[in-house]
Amino acid sequence: MGATIKCHPLRKAILAEIHARPYAPITTPRVILQQAFLCKPSTNAQDDLTAFANWCENHKLPPPPPEARHHMITLNGTSLTWERHTEFITLTWDCPPAPNALKELWDLSEDHILGLMSENHALISAVHIDLIRGSGSAEIPDLKGFDTNSLCLSTVKDGRALVMVDFRQDRFGATKFIVYNNGLDDKNCGILIRRLLEIETYRVMSLYGFERLKAVLPKIASVEKQLVHLTGQMNDKTDLEITRKTLEEITDIAADLTNLSASSQYRFSATRAYYSLVNARLKRLSEENIPSYSSIEEFLAKRLAPAMRSCENIETRIKNASEKLDRATRLLRTKVDIQMQLQSHQVLDSMNERALMQYRLQTTVEGLSIAAVSYYVVGLVAYLAKGLGFDGFISPARLTAISVPIAIISVWYIIRRIRARHK
Repeated sequence: MGATIKCHPLRKAILAEIHARPYAPITTPRVILQQAFLCKPSTNAQDDLTAFANWCENHKLPPPPPEARHHMITLNGTSLTWERHTEFITLTWDCPPAPNALKELWDLSEDHILGLMSENHALISAVHIDLIRGSGSAEIPDLKGFDTNSLCLSTVKDGRALVMVDFRQDRFGATKFIVYNNGLDDKNCGILIRRLLEIETYRVMSLYGFERLKAVLPKIASVEKQLVHLTGQMNDKTDLEITRKTLEEITDIAADLTNLSASSQYRFSATRAYYSLVNARLKRLSEENIPSYSSIEEFLAKRLAPAMRSCENIETRIKNASEKLDRATRLLRTKVDIQMQLQSHQVLDSMNERALMQYRLQTTVEGLSIAAVSYYVVGLVAYLAKGLGFDGFISPARLTAISVPIAIISVWYIIRRIRARHK
C-alpha cells in the first residue's frame, strides 16, 4: 500500500470558504431583523465564537463547529443566523409575520445579546425587512409610513419582486425595507433578502469609515499649513544653524504625517472594500426603474459616492503631503550640505592664511637664528684668537672681523641643508 497523501493544513479552510455564507431559502411571508455589532480591534474572533458556542450549549442548541464563521439555529420558532465578519458580527432573526413580530424580535435579541458574543460590541447597523406576498399586479402599493422625498421603489428579478425603502429608521432604529413577492421561489427570495441586507450593512460600514476619516481633515490641514510655512523659509538666506532647525522641524512633521498615514491606511482600504461590495450587490440586484421613483442604486449613487470621493480626496492629500515633505527634506538637506561645504571652504582658506603667516614667521625666525648663531660663532673665534695670541701675525680684532662673513655664510649653508633634508 502506498504512502498516505499529506494535505496542506489550510486545504480544509480554503475549500470551506466558498460555502462560508450560503443563501438560506426564505418562505414568504416573513419578518427579518438583522443587527450588525462592531467589534473592537482588540477583540479576538475566537472569543466571540466561544461565547456563541457557550450560549448554544446553555440553551441546549447545537453549537457551531470549531473556527466557524456562520451558524444557524432555531430558538422558540425563531430562526437565528450568527455570522462573524472581519470587523463586525451580524445576528439575523426571522420569524413568521404577526402583529408584534418586530417588537418580539427586538425583545428576543435584547434578552440574549450579552450571551451571544463577548463584551464591548456596539450596534452599528440594523435592518428590518417585511417580506410580503404580492398581488402580482404592476400597481404601486400603499406608501403609508414612508418618506416620499427619499423613497426608493423598483422591481427586481424580472418584475417578480418589488422593493420599497426610504433609508429612514423605524421606531426601533432599523432601516425598513418592504419586499413584495410576485412570484419568487424560496431560494430566490433568500438570495434577494441576503443582498438587501448586505447592501444596507456594507453601506453603513463604508460611511462609518467616512465619519472616522473626517477626524483626519484638521490634522492633514495643519500639516499642509506647516509645510507651506517651512518651505517658504527655505527661500530665505539663513545660516547653517537656522537651516538645521528647519530640517528638524520638517523631519518632525514627516514623522507625524507618516504616523497619520499608517493609522488611517487600514480605514481607507476597508472603506473602499465596503463601497465596492455595495456596488457589486447593487449590480447583482438588477433593478428596473419605476417612473417617478428612484432606484436604490440611483439613490445611493447620489449620497454614497460623494462621501467615498471625500475619502479618496483625504487619502490623496496625505499622499501628496508626504511627497512634498520628502522633496522639501531632500532640498533642505542639499542646502545644508552646500552650506557645510561653503563653511569648509572658509575654514580651509583661513587655514591657508595661517599657514602662510606661519611660513613667513618661520622665515623671519630663520633669518634671526642665522644672525644669532653667527654672532656666537664669531664670539668663539674672538676668544680663540685672543687665547692663542695671534698679535704677531694678525691681530685678534682683524681675525674676528674676517670670520664674520665666513661664519654667516657657513651657518646659512648648514641651516639650508638641514631644511632641505627635512623636506
